[in-house]
Amino acid sequence: MFSDRTIRGIAVTFLLGLVLSLLAACGTTPHKVGQASKPIDPAQVERISFLNQIAEEMYTLTMSGQVAEARNKLIQLSDQIPKISFEGITSIEGLNALTETVTDAKRVYNAVNYSPADGQVAVAKIRLATDALSHKNQPMWLQYYKVLQNDSQLLSQQVKANKQQEAIEEFGRLSQHIAIIHPSLIISRDPSSVEKLDSLIVFLRTNVNTKPMPLRPLEAGIVNLNQVLDEIFMKHKDALAYVPLTDPYHPIIWSLSIGVIIIGVLSYVGWQMYQSGRHIVPVRQTKESENR
Repeated sequence: MFSDRTIRGIAVTFLLGLVLSLLAACGTTPHKVGQASKPIDPAQVERISFLNQIAEEMYTLTMSGQVAEARNKLIQLSDQIPKISFEGITSIEGLNALTETVTDAKRVYNAVNYSPADGQVAVAKIRLATDALSHKNQPMWLQYYKVLQNDSQLLSQQVKANKQQEAIEEFGRLSQHIAIIHPSLIISRDPSSVEKLDSLIVFLRTNVNTKPMPLRPLEAGIVNLNQVLDEIFMKHKDALAYVPLTDPYHPIIWSLSIGVIIIGVLSYVGWQMYQSGRHIVPVRQTKESENR
């Protein structure tokens, strides 16, 4: 049997090992979807916030019909992008998606015959994209989950009823809603998930326009679409695996948690040392030992 001192030693060693493991986990890169998790320069965070503010102002101006003022905001937003380091904020694919969205918006706003509908779609894409950069954990595009669910359900109903024209119309609404959040998806999520979604959209478009409609392939495609959407919107059973351990903008919560564990373990170690010391009889040197 182990002595009490041995058991205490094992317990202390185990707890210290646990702390070291947790600290090591803090230093490793957690699995985050679509982006690296490196420390972010506060100056870059401020620039991203300013970019998001410009996009919000541009959105408000566009929706109120002030196109010239909105165009000026678009130019200001475009000028800000090269000044920002996106390392640790999004992937290269995400940066490309942002710049392509801005470029497409310039074509819309600089067109000879400006289309208010196209302008609203273009500014919505930009607004959601910049919000995805500045709000990694709760971006606004997550609100589209119920919209896409409804689109998918209506499409499924039309396919099962073999109503091709209605199915084409429902697919048009679904694909338009996905197009609006598509840049944000690339910014926030792993490119492979977005590629699966793109492939399914192409598959559904091809089959819904085929005469006669291939009902079984379409129904299977819609089921797969719902599964991919659940994955992207983190609605599946393994969603917790995709939740980052830390928010790069607010790492203090995780740090405090580790601090509490460390303090607790060190307090326990100190208490054990104190308890052990109470049973130790100090050895005093004799005069003969001192003279040696």
